Amino acid sequence: MKKIDAVGQACPMPVILTKRALKESNGEAILISVDNEIATQNLAKMAEQLKLSVQVEKINDSLYEVQLSDPNAGNEAHATGHTALPEQAAETLKSSGTNYVVVLNSDFIGNGSEELGRTLMKSFLFSLTEQEILPEKVLCYNAGALLTMEGSSVLDDLKALEEDGVEVLTCGICGEFYGVKDKLVVGTFTNMYRIVEIMRTAKIVSP
Repeated sequence: MKKIDAVGQACPMPVILTKRALKESNGEAILISVDNEIATQNLAKMAEQLKLSVQVEKINDSLYEVQLSDPNAGNEAHATGHTALPEQAAETLKSSGTNYVVVLNSDFIGNGSEELGRTLMKSFLFSLTEQEILPEKVLCYNAGALLTMEGSSVLDDLKALEEDGVEVLTCGICGEFYGVKDKLVVGTFTNMYRIVEIMRTAKIVSP
């Protein structure tokens, strides 16, 4: 059984670490240790999505163990060399189409606490780098333009996306408005006409 120690790892890391392990498991069961009930719920939902068996055990108030296994392990398909667990994980998590773009129009997510919103933006972009299918483009405008500039806390994730072939485009007039047009670190500048053109022809994902 493969074991993952995700104690102390903030969301969504337990799920991401488990997804990585699934790809290499060859049908082997996986035991994940986490320190909060929400993490167990997230793992259980992922297991349901992937049609995996899941068992959750509370060891104490700060330690939970989640076991994932393939209910078909050992059947005839596996006997002929079929490794359903990682293949199923990859196929189930893929979207029906690849033509989507991510739109970021702020440097934080949601309403309420901006501090929390910036943490959520970091989590969103890191999670985006871990997707089976990456977006074709990331569009940044208004305060979202600040994400691609010098000093941004999400530059590493945006660079990772760019290195994997994702085009990162930032509104030029927005960079001028915020006085940071000379501080672009990731991607290139574009204009609102091009942004509208892209958004008109692609599926939009926006946090």
